[in-house]
Amino acid sequence: MVTTIDLMDFVHELREEFFECAAGLGWEEFSKDRGTSMLSFRDVFLHLAYVEEQHVTEFCEGRPTPWMAEVMKIPKDRFLTIEAVRERLQKVRAMGDERFPGWNTPEELAKPAVWVASKKYPLKLTRDSALAQCLTEHLLHLGEVEAMLWQMDVEPPSTFWIMRRVLRGKWPPPKELLYMGKVLGGERKAPRRTPRDRGARRRPSRRKPARPGRAASASG
Repeated sequence: MVTTIDLMDFVHELREEFFECAAGLGWEEFSKDRGTSMLSFRDVFLHLAYVEEQHVTEFCEGRPTPWMAEVMKIPKDRFLTIEAVRERLQKVRAMGDERFPGWNTPEELAKPAVWVASKKYPLKLTRDSALAQCLTEHLLHLGEVEAMLWQMDVEPPSTFWIMRRVLRGKWPPPKELLYMGKVLGGERKAPRRTPRDRGARRRPSRRKPARPGRAASASG
Protein backbone atom coordinates (compact mmCIF):
# COMPACT_ATOMS: atom_id res chain seq x y z
CA MET A 1 0.00 0.00 0.00
CA VAL A 2 1.31 3.42 -0.97
CA THR A 3 0.90 6.15 1.65
CA THR A 4 1.24 9.92 1.50
CA ILE A 5 4.55 9.48 3.32
CA ASP A 6 5.81 7.25 0.47
CA LEU A 7 4.67 9.87 -2.02
CA MET A 8 6.40 12.66 -0.08
CA ASP A 9 9.63 10.66 -0.33
CA PHE A 10 9.03 10.36 -4.08
CA VAL A 11 8.38 14.11 -4.33
CA HIS A 12 11.58 14.87 -2.40
CA GLU A 13 13.54 12.77 -4.87
CA LEU A 14 11.93 14.50 -7.85
CA ARG A 15 12.42 17.95 -6.36
CA GLU A 16 16.11 17.37 -5.81
CA GLU A 17 16.66 16.00 -9.31
CA PHE A 18 14.70 18.83 -10.94
CA PHE A 19 16.64 21.32 -8.84
CA GLU A 20 20.01 19.93 -9.91
CA CYS A 21 18.89 19.89 -13.54
CA ALA A 22 17.91 23.57 -13.39
CA ALA A 23 20.95 24.50 -11.28
CA GLY A 24 23.22 23.11 -13.98
CA LEU A 25 22.09 25.95 -16.24
CA GLY A 26 23.92 28.52 -14.10
CA TRP A 27 22.67 31.31 -11.85
CA GLU A 28 21.58 33.69 -14.64
CA GLU A 29 19.23 31.12 -16.21
CA PHE A 30 18.23 29.74 -12.79
CA SER A 31 17.04 33.14 -11.55
CA LYS A 32 15.58 34.51 -14.81
CA ASP A 33 11.92 35.55 -14.85
CA ARG A 34 10.13 33.12 -17.19
CA GLY A 35 6.56 34.29 -16.66
CA THR A 36 5.35 31.28 -14.67
CA SER A 37 3.34 31.43 -11.44
CA MET A 38 6.48 31.83 -9.32
CA LEU A 39 8.51 33.51 -12.07
CA SER A 40 11.85 31.66 -11.98
CA PHE A 41 13.41 28.30 -11.14
CA ARG A 42 14.81 29.91 -7.99
CA ASP A 43 11.45 31.19 -6.80
CA VAL A 44 9.62 27.93 -7.57
CA PHE A 45 11.99 25.88 -5.43
CA LEU A 46 11.97 28.38 -2.58
CA HIS A 47 8.16 28.51 -2.73
CA LEU A 48 8.02 24.72 -2.38
CA ALA A 49 10.43 24.85 0.55
CA TYR A 50 8.18 27.29 2.43
CA VAL A 51 5.06 25.31 1.53
CA GLU A 52 6.51 22.08 2.89
CA GLU A 53 7.83 23.73 6.04
CA GLN A 54 4.37 25.17 6.76
CA HIS A 55 2.66 21.82 6.28
CA VAL A 56 5.16 19.66 8.14
CA THR A 57 6.01 21.83 11.13
CA GLU A 58 2.67 23.58 11.58
CA PHE A 59 -0.41 22.11 9.90
CA CYS A 60 0.46 18.43 10.41
CA GLU A 61 1.28 19.20 14.04
CA GLY A 62 -2.20 20.65 14.53
CA ARG A 63 -1.18 24.32 14.67
CA PRO A 64 -3.38 26.67 12.59
CA THR A 65 -0.55 29.13 12.02
CA PRO A 66 -1.14 31.83 9.38
CA TRP A 67 0.85 31.31 6.21
CA MET A 68 4.32 32.81 6.20
CA ALA A 69 4.54 35.87 3.97
CA GLU A 70 7.60 34.33 2.28
CA VAL A 71 5.43 31.61 0.72
CA MET A 72 4.30 34.01 -1.98
CA LYS A 73 6.71 36.94 -1.48
CA ILE A 74 9.96 35.13 -2.07
CA PRO A 75 12.78 37.03 -0.33
CA LYS A 76 14.93 39.07 -2.70
CA ASP A 77 17.69 39.71 -0.18
CA ARG A 78 18.40 36.05 0.69
CA PHE A 79 19.21 32.84 -1.15
CA LEU A 80 21.25 34.67 -3.76
CA THR A 81 23.30 31.70 -4.93
CA ILE A 82 22.46 28.23 -6.15
CA GLU A 83 24.18 26.76 -3.10
CA ALA A 84 22.03 28.86 -0.76
CA VAL A 85 18.84 27.57 -2.41
CA ARG A 86 20.16 24.00 -2.28
CA GLU A 87 20.86 24.34 1.47
CA ARG A 88 17.36 25.69 2.05
CA LEU A 89 15.81 22.66 0.30
CA GLN A 90 18.03 20.27 2.24
CA LYS A 91 17.07 21.90 5.55
CA VAL A 92 13.36 21.54 4.79
CA ARG A 93 13.74 17.95 3.71
CA ALA A 94 15.49 17.19 6.99
CA MET A 95 12.42 18.50 8.85
CA GLY A 96 10.27 15.96 7.05
CA ASP A 97 12.77 13.12 7.32
CA GLU A 98 12.79 13.60 11.07
CA ARG A 99 9.02 13.20 11.36
CA PHE A 100 7.91 10.97 8.49
CA PRO A 101 9.10 7.57 9.80
CA GLY A 102 6.97 8.04 12.91
CA TRP A 103 3.96 9.22 10.90
CA ASN A 104 3.90 6.35 8.41
CA THR A 105 1.11 4.32 10.04
CA PRO A 106 -2.68 4.49 9.51
CA GLU A 107 -3.12 5.69 13.09
CA GLU A 108 -0.62 8.53 12.81
CA LEU A 109 -1.86 9.65 9.39
CA ALA A 110 -5.43 9.75 10.73
CA LYS A 111 -4.51 12.11 13.57
CA PRO A 112 -6.08 15.59 13.59
CA ALA A 113 -4.37 18.31 11.62
CA VAL A 114 -5.36 21.70 10.23
CA TRP A 115 -5.06 23.65 7.03
CA VAL A 116 -5.34 27.39 6.86
CA ALA A 117 -7.24 28.71 3.87
CA SER A 118 -6.94 32.21 5.34
CA LYS A 119 -6.51 33.80 8.74
CA LYS A 120 -10.25 33.56 9.18
CA TYR A 121 -10.98 29.98 8.13
CA PRO A 122 -8.67 27.27 9.44
CA LEU A 123 -9.91 23.84 8.37
CA LYS A 124 -9.90 20.71 10.53
CA LEU A 125 -8.73 17.64 8.67
CA THR A 126 -6.37 14.68 9.02
CA ARG A 127 -2.61 14.65 8.77
CA ASP A 128 -2.99 12.50 5.67
CA SER A 129 -5.15 15.15 3.96
CA ALA A 130 -2.74 17.95 4.85
CA LEU A 131 0.15 15.99 3.35
CA ALA A 132 -1.93 15.28 0.25
CA GLN A 133 -2.31 19.04 -0.25
CA CYS A 134 1.45 19.49 0.11
CA LEU A 135 1.98 16.75 -2.48
CA THR A 136 -0.35 18.24 -5.07
CA GLU A 137 1.28 21.65 -4.61
CA HIS A 138 4.63 20.08 -5.43
CA LEU A 139 3.32 18.25 -8.48
CA LEU A 140 1.78 21.46 -9.82
CA HIS A 141 4.98 23.48 -9.58
CA LEU A 142 7.35 20.71 -10.62
CA GLY A 143 5.19 20.47 -13.74
CA GLU A 144 5.99 24.13 -14.36
CA VAL A 145 9.70 23.43 -13.90
CA GLU A 146 9.41 20.57 -16.38
CA ALA A 147 7.75 22.86 -18.92
CA MET A 148 10.42 25.54 -18.47
CA LEU A 149 13.16 22.98 -19.07
CA TRP A 150 11.42 21.71 -22.20
CA GLN A 151 11.15 25.26 -23.53
CA MET A 152 14.93 25.51 -23.14
CA ASP A 153 15.39 22.18 -24.93
CA VAL A 154 16.67 20.58 -21.72
CA GLU A 155 15.50 17.04 -20.96
CA PRO A 156 13.96 16.95 -17.45
CA PRO A 157 14.22 14.01 -15.04
CA SER A 158 11.70 11.22 -15.44
CA THR A 159 8.53 11.49 -13.35
CA PHE A 160 7.41 7.94 -14.22
CA TRP A 161 6.28 6.45 -10.88
CA ILE A 162 6.13 2.84 -12.16
CA MET A 163 9.63 3.02 -13.55
CA ARG A 164 11.18 4.77 -10.55
CA ARG A 165 9.41 2.95 -7.76
CA VAL A 166 7.60 -0.23 -8.81
CA LEU A 167 10.37 -1.45 -11.11
CA ARG A 168 13.11 0.20 -9.03
CA GLY A 169 14.66 2.01 -11.94
CA LYS A 170 14.85 -1.05 -14.21
CA TRP A 171 13.40 -0.30 -17.64
CA PRO A 172 12.24 -1.99 -19.78
CA PRO A 173 10.63 -4.32 -17.22
CA PRO A 174 11.81 -7.93 -17.00
CA LYS A 175 9.75 -10.33 -19.10
CA GLU A 176 8.40 -12.15 -16.05
CA LEU A 177 6.50 -8.97 -15.08
CA LEU A 178 4.80 -8.54 -18.42
CA TYR A 179 1.09 -9.17 -18.74
CA MET A 180 1.22 -12.55 -20.48
CA GLY A 181 4.18 -13.82 -18.47
CA LYS A 182 4.61 -14.43 -14.78
CA VAL A 183 2.65 -11.90 -12.74
CA LEU A 184 3.79 -11.54 -9.13
CA GLY A 185 5.24 -15.05 -9.19
CA GLY A 186 2.22 -16.77 -10.74
CA GLU A 187 1.73 -18.03 -14.27
CA ARG A 188 -0.90 -16.26 -16.32
CA LYS A 189 -2.24 -18.58 -18.98
CA ALA A 190 -4.23 -17.50 -21.97
CA PRO A 191 -7.83 -18.79 -21.79
CA ARG A 192 -8.65 -21.77 -24.00
CA ARG A 193 -10.56 -20.83 -27.12
CA THR A 194 -13.54 -22.83 -28.26
CA PRO A 195 -14.30 -23.55 -31.92
CA ARG A 196 -17.00 -20.89 -31.75
CA ASP A 197 -14.44 -18.37 -30.49
CA ARG A 198 -12.06 -19.27 -33.28
CA GLY A 199 -14.79 -18.89 -35.83
CA ALA A 200 -15.86 -15.54 -34.43
CA ARG A 201 -12.32 -14.18 -34.54
CA ARG A 202 -11.50 -15.43 -38.02
CA ARG A 203 -10.44 -12.59 -40.24
CA PRO A 204 -12.84 -11.79 -43.08
CA SER A 205 -11.66 -12.82 -46.51
CA ARG A 206 -10.08 -10.07 -48.57
CA ARG A 207 -10.80 -11.90 -51.85
CA LYS A 208 -12.87 -9.68 -54.14
CA PRO A 209 -16.18 -11.13 -55.37
CA ALA A 210 -16.28 -12.08 -59.05
CA ARG A 211 -18.09 -9.75 -61.43
CA PRO A 212 -21.37 -11.16 -62.77
CA GLY A 213 -20.39 -10.68 -66.39
CA ARG A 214 -17.06 -12.41 -66.01
CA ALA A 215 -18.64 -15.34 -64.21
CA ALA A 216 -21.22 -15.79 -67.05
CA SER A 217 -18.58 -15.78 -69.80
CA ALA A 218 -16.50 -18.32 -67.94
CA SER A 219 -19.47 -20.72 -67.71
CA GLY A 220 -20.27 -20.32 -71.36
